[in-house]
Amino acid sequence: MKKNLLIILLGFLSLNLHAQVAFWQKYLGSEGFDFGKRVLLNADGTFILGGEIPSEASLSGETKAEIRDKDVVILKMATQDKVFWRVQWGGSGEEILYDLIPTRDDGYLAIGSTASTELADFNGDTDVFVLKIDGLGQVEWTKILGGKGDDKGICVIQTSEGDFMIGGESGSQNGNMKSPHHGGFDSWIAKLNEYGGLIWEKHFGGLGNEKTVRIHEFIPGKYFVINSSDRRDQDVAANFGQKDVWVFMLNENKEIEWQQNYGGTRNDDIADSHLDSEGKLTMAGTTFSTDVHIKQQRGLGDYWLLQIDPQGNLQWSETYGGTKPDGISGMAPTQDGGFILCGMTKSRSVDIERNNGYFDAWIVKVNGAGERIWSRSIGYEAMDEMNDILQLPEGGYMMIGTVQQLAGGTALAGHQGNGDIWLTNLSDPQVPRLRPFVTPPILFGKIVDKSTEEALQANVLLTDNATLDSLTKAISEPSDGSFVLLLPPYGLVSMSVLRPGYMLFGEDMRTDTMLDETITEKTIALEPIEVGSSLILRLIYFNTGKYELLPASYPELERVAKFMKINPRVHIEVVGHTDNTGNRAEKTQLSLFRAQAVQNYLVSKGIQKARIRVKGAGMSQPIASNNSSEGRRKNRRVEFSVIRK
Repeated sequence: MKKNLLIILLGFLSLNLHAQVAFWQKYLGSEGFDFGKRVLLNADGTFILGGEIPSEASLSGETKAEIRDKDVVILKMATQDKVFWRVQWGGSGEEILYDLIPTRDDGYLAIGSTASTELADFNGDTDVFVLKIDGLGQVEWTKILGGKGDDKGICVIQTSEGDFMIGGESGSQNGNMKSPHHGGFDSWIAKLNEYGGLIWEKHFGGLGNEKTVRIHEFIPGKYFVINSSDRRDQDVAANFGQKDVWVFMLNENKEIEWQQNYGGTRNDDIADSHLDSEGKLTMAGTTFSTDVHIKQQRGLGDYWLLQIDPQGNLQWSETYGGTKPDGISGMAPTQDGGFILCGMTKSRSVDIERNNGYFDAWIVKVNGAGERIWSRSIGYEAMDEMNDILQLPEGGYMMIGTVQQLAGGTALAGHQGNGDIWLTNLSDPQVPRLRPFVTPPILFGKIVDKSTEEALQANVLLTDNATLDSLTKAISEPSDGSFVLLLPPYGLVSMSVLRPGYMLFGEDMRTDTMLDETITEKTIALEPIEVGSSLILRLIYFNTGKYELLPASYPELERVAKFMKINPRVHIEVVGHTDNTGNRAEKTQLSLFRAQAVQNYLVSKGIQKARIRVKGAGMSQPIASNNSSEGRRKNRRVEFSVIRK
């Protein structure tokens, strides 16, 4: 019986064959073919991964009824083998992810192509999709753009104005692609507002085939646009032969201010690029040429890196590779002013020192002038590649790609299918004492029903006790109740777990005492709300003999306020209690005043006073012996019980 397909995150797997190359690797995969396309590093030390998985691979672990092609998958994860959230998006056809960026509102924007005809606003053979996700992994909006032909979304940026510029290729002249079309496939650029609304779109090109592969904002209203082009006519002023890199400066009026071609007389293309603070544009791609801007061609396709100034003047052009096919997929700037490149190679000669199989991932480090500093190949007997790379803050690199398991080849422990998403933490030969990258400490929990032990979906909030500012939040998975939260490396924090129809759960944690552990695990059992359900508010504080709330009480009371808001029909009775020292009548009065202080706080947070009854029980209802200081401390408390639900 065929195993259900789902994403599986595996633990640290040592690369014994290349221990000097990589600190660790992880496989994420299904029984099918999975592709790793993009990796982003968040400021908190977590990662966003983007790629594609078979459409029948369900994130819930259940095989979908319909069998389809590929879906886009995006997930947030920590190196401690924990996934914060996952998004699988697609329809009945094939979805391909081309680009993924962080957005200013702490979310993410993905762009690619879709062939799912049942999607709303679908137009033709393939359309552009744009997918906006918030920081919790919730889809905020999607946009489908296209005409009757083949259209693809390949790149996206967020402008200084907050809008989005997208680029790709278009074979349409109708639907959303209404601007004049030139012929074949055109480069296509559009501007969307922050909600995905189309502001404008325009085709650029000639009678041949063009596509936009990268866009960079030079200054507000002016953009470097990197394209491929295979002929000279109409918008395209030059061509060296076959396919060139065609770069132009686009102004706010959607006009080409200047343009230049780069490459040689054969096929040349760009996969990735970087614009620095001085306006120098560095482009990484693959060249098959041997002339014009290409100084040396080693074989059947080389890595190619070139840099131009803000006016389009070529500063330098370098190639790297061996006698067989080599091709770049990704690049990133490095802290020393150079660049790190990744892709794949079939070579084992010239610049490539080794090849472990059919195609290997190949990583090249160069300086700011494009001179090769070092290079490494990593892989096994089948086709392996890296598609994206970034430098980590303390040094070393994180890469994502695809690794294949070859029947009869090296056993890749935990590898799931034909090809898995491949995440690798690469070392750096220039930093000998570098340590593996690890996400800061995380809290991994599960939320269940106290009575049935069934998994529950609930909101989990982490708040700074000193400022009451929200630090982070998560929504537990409905399938197993799991959630993951990143813990701050300092201070006292308040955790709240809230679900309509259930009593609240809350506790304070001092995270600076937890840093020796990279992961803390906790199971939280929530109790369904019933008349008579009660909860001791253990983190309510008063000075001795006083009833004014101390600020340390506020996180606990904020939890109660949230509980009342998500359960608007619930009424509670707040009861104050004291120990047995002192005058009974005075203690009863003090306990009433303390209950009223809690009531007043909740009212100040928007809770109707009529929903909160107060009572002072004084010393009449102890829960521990008053013969010890610890017992008396437990008896001095405030609690609430549900009187209406």
